[in-house]
Amino acid sequence: MTKSMTRDLSSIPPTSGSVGGDVAALRNALELLAGKAGRAEFFADFGDTLDDLAWRLKDMLELELREKERIVLALDSAHDGLWDWDIASNGGYLSPQWKKALGYGESDRGLGLQAWESRVHPDDLPGVQSVLSVHLAGRTEGVAVEYRLRHADGNWQWVGSYGRVVERDANGRALRMVGVHRNISDRKMFEHELLRAKEVAESASRAKGDFLANMSHEIRTPMNGILGMTELALDTQLDPEQRGYLQTVKSSAESLLSIINDILDFSKIEAGKLELETIEFSLPAVLGDTFKSLALRGHQKGLELVYGIAPGTPQVLRGDPNRLRQVLMNLLGNAIKFTEKGEIEVSVKQISRTGRQARIEFAVRDTGIGIAKEKQEEVFGVFSQADTSTTRRYGGTGLGLAICRRLVELMGGRVWLESEEGRGSVFHFTTEVDVVRDELVSERIDKRFQGMRVLLVEDSASTARELGDTLRRWGFHVALAANGDEANMTMRVAQKSGEAFDLMLVDARMPEPGGFELPSRFHTEGAPCDRIIMMLTTESQRNDAARCRQFGVRAHVVKPVSAGDLLDAIRLALSTTVDSEVKLDEFRIDESLAEAGNVVRRREVLLVEDNPVNQTVATKVLERAGFKVTVAGDGQEAIEWFEKQRFDIILMDVQMPVLGGLDATKAIRAREARRSWAMSGRWESVPIIAMTAHVMSGDRERCLDAGMDDYVAKPIQPSELFAAIDRVSNRYERTDTDGIANVVVENGNAFSGDGTQVADLEQTRSLLEGDESAVQALISVFLSDVGNTCDKLQAAIQKGDGKALGAVAHSVKSSVGVFGAVHGAEAALKVEMAGRHGDPAAAVAAAPALLVELNRLSAYLRTQLKP
Repeated sequence: MTKSMTRDLSSIPPTSGSVGGDVAALRNALELLAGKAGRAEFFADFGDTLDDLAWRLKDMLELELREKERIVLALDSAHDGLWDWDIASNGGYLSPQWKKALGYGESDRGLGLQAWESRVHPDDLPGVQSVLSVHLAGRTEGVAVEYRLRHADGNWQWVGSYGRVVERDANGRALRMVGVHRNISDRKMFEHELLRAKEVAESASRAKGDFLANMSHEIRTPMNGILGMTELALDTQLDPEQRGYLQTVKSSAESLLSIINDILDFSKIEAGKLELETIEFSLPAVLGDTFKSLALRGHQKGLELVYGIAPGTPQVLRGDPNRLRQVLMNLLGNAIKFTEKGEIEVSVKQISRTGRQARIEFAVRDTGIGIAKEKQEEVFGVFSQADTSTTRRYGGTGLGLAICRRLVELMGGRVWLESEEGRGSVFHFTTEVDVVRDELVSERIDKRFQGMRVLLVEDSASTARELGDTLRRWGFHVALAANGDEANMTMRVAQKSGEAFDLMLVDARMPEPGGFELPSRFHTEGAPCDRIIMMLTTESQRNDAARCRQFGVRAHVVKPVSAGDLLDAIRLALSTTVDSEVKLDEFRIDESLAEAGNVVRRREVLLVEDNPVNQTVATKVLERAGFKVTVAGDGQEAIEWFEKQRFDIILMDVQMPVLGGLDATKAIRAREARRSWAMSGRWESVPIIAMTAHVMSGDRERCLDAGMDDYVAKPIQPSELFAAIDRVSNRYERTDTDGIANVVVENGNAFSGDGTQVADLEQTRSLLEGDESAVQALISVFLSDVGNTCDKLQAAIQKGDGKALGAVAHSVKSSVGVFGAVHGAEAALKVEMAGRHGDPAAAVAAAPALLVELNRLSAYLRTQLKP
C-alpha cells in the first residue's frame, strides 16, 4: 500500500455502527482509491478483492486500538501517567487518569513547560531543570528524576518522571519527548519513616554506648577497691581459715571482672562499635605472650602446654594482634578450665596465599571433657554452654565463644569445632592477614649448629615432637628419651660409639631418675653441667632456677618453650663454642610484686584519685614497694601540688570532680613547657600514667593525646602498674649538647613539599601564654639538643635496636609536638609504635623519615630564632 493511500485511509472517520457498517465504509474508501489509481493497477498491487482487503484492514485497525487500550489500562492500573511533549509548540498530551490523580479536569491541559514548572516544588525545581537540560542537549540516554508536584488542592505529592527524547531535527535539537509520571508518595513516606527509625536506632546505640562506658567506670571503681584491699589483706598475717576466705573473695571478684569484660565486649560488637586496627606484629610473639599469661594456671593443674608454627608460615604479619590474642586467650582459657589432666596444644599453619595476603589457621587442642555432638553448635551461641551442669561446675557467662566467633568473622575468617565427649576438643579458626615478612630477623641460625647432637629428655609426645622438629630445622641431630632410664641408656650407647651429645634438653618436672636427677648426678660426679638446658614450669620457676645455679646449669627456658627462647638458651649453653652469648630474661609471674617494685624504689609519686578506697589501696601498694606517695583528690589539687613540689611520677585518674584527669594533664604539660624548657633549658617532663576504669574504644588514645605517657585499666593489678612505671621510667633522658653533626640545614621554609606547615609557632605561643622570650628559649633548647637526638637515632639504626629507636621517638614526639610539627610527630609515632610492638626492622625502616623531619624543623626554627 502506498503512503498516499495510507494517508487517505487514515482520514476515514471512525464509525460506531456495526462491523458490517465499518467494513462498508472501508470498502467505499478503497473504491475511491481504486478509481483514482485505476482498477487493474490497484488490484495488481494487492492481489485481492476490495471486500477481502476491507475486512483485513478492519482487523488491523481493531488490533492496534486494543494494543493502545492495553497500554493505557496498564499505565492507569500502575498509577502511571503517560505524557507526550511537543517541544517545538510547547504543547502535548497528558493521560486522563493522571490528570484525575492530580485533581485536574479533562479540559485542563497544563503540559506546557511553564505551567509544569509552576507546579514543581521550588526546592526541587533547580535539580529537575538541570537533569532535563542535560538530556535535551543529548548528553544522557534518558531522564529519571524525583520531585514534589502540587496537587490541585494545594498539597504536595512525590512524583517520579521517566522519559526520553524520541525525535530530533537534523541539527540534533529535541522536537518530541515522551515518558511516564509515577506517584511515589507512599515510597517516600516509607523512606522517611525508615530514616527516622534509623536515627532513633543510632541515638539508642549512642545512649547504649554512653551507658556502657559510664557503667564500666562505676562498676570497676568499687571492683578496684575490692581486689586491692583483698590483695593487701592477703599480705598480712592470717590464719589458714582467714586466708581461705580472702582467696575466695579474690577469686570471685576476678570472675566478676571477667564477666563484666565479656558483656562489654559483646555489647560493643553488637552495637558495631568495635573496630579492628591494622598494624604489623610478630606471630611468634603473639603466641608466646598469650601462652605465658596463662601458663601459671595450666602448670598449677599439672597440664603440659605446647605450641608450634608449621614451616612455611609467615612470621611477621599485618592485622589486629590484640583481637587475635583475645580469641586465643579465650580458647586457651577454656581449654585449661575444662581439662583436668593431659595437655593443651596450639598449632598454626598457612592454608592459602595470594600475593601478600595469607589465610592462617589456628587449632587449639585439649584433652579435656569434650562436648557432645548435639551440643557443639550451641556453644557458639550467646549465654550458652554445653549443659547446665557444666555451668554450675566451671562457671562463666557463655559469652566467650560467641565473642570469639564475632571477632573471627570481623577478621575475615570462621571458627569451628571438632570434639568427642570424654576425649577432648579441637577449636579451629582462620583469619585473613597481610604478610610483611616470612621470617624473623632474630632467628638467624649459626652454621656451626649443623650436625650437632642433641638429647631431648621429654615425656610429653607433643612437646617432644614440636621441639624435635624445631631443632632439626636448625640443623641438629636429635635423639629422644621419654624418661630418665631411657636417657641414661641413650647416653651410654652414644659414649661407647664415640658420638657423645653436644647438648641436652631436660624436662625439669620428670620423675626420678629424670628431671633434676640428671644434672644432680653429673654434678656429684664432677662432670660439667653447662651443656644442659632445663625446661622449667612457671609455678616452680623461682625455686628451679636456683637449683639450676646450684648444679651449674647455665641455661634454662620456661614452658611453653618458644623458638626464640630456645635459640637464646642454646647460644648461652654453647657460648664457650659459639660466640653469641646472651642473657635470658626470666618470665615474671604476677605474684612477684616485690621484684617488680624493686626497679623503682624511693621515688616521689603524686597519686591523683578522688575515691578514698582507691586512694588507700594504691597508697599501700606503692608504699610497700618503696615509693613515697602524695595524694591529690582532684585535678585542680594535682596542679597545685605540681607547682609546689617535684615528682618522679604522676598517677592520674581520668574521671574526677572539679577538674578531670585529661584537663589536668594538659595544664601540667603547659606548665612544664614554660617551667622546664624555657627556664631550666632542659626537657624535664614528668611521666604521667592514666589510671582509669574507662576501657571503651578510644579511651587509651584520648589519654595519650592529652599528654599522658602510659595507661593502666582499673581494677589495677600491681604487676601491671609496676610494669607501666618501669616502662615510663626507662625511657631515654634528653641531655644538653651542642653537637649538630647529623643536622642537615635546608632552606628553612615554613612549608613542606606537600604545602603543609613544618611547624606552627602560634600554637607554641598559645601554650606559653604569649611569652615570646619563653618561645625563643624553647627554640634555643631544641636546637642545642637536636644534634644529640639525631646521633642517638643514627646509632640505634646502625645497631638495628628497635627498642632504643622507640624510646628516642617517644621523647621526640613530645618535643616536636610543642612546635605544632605535625609531620614530625607522625614520623616519631611510626617509629615509636614499631619499637613498642617489637618490630626492629619496621622501626629502622621508619627512622630515616623522622631524621628528615627533624632536619626540616631545625632549619625552620633557625630562621625564627631572634638574635
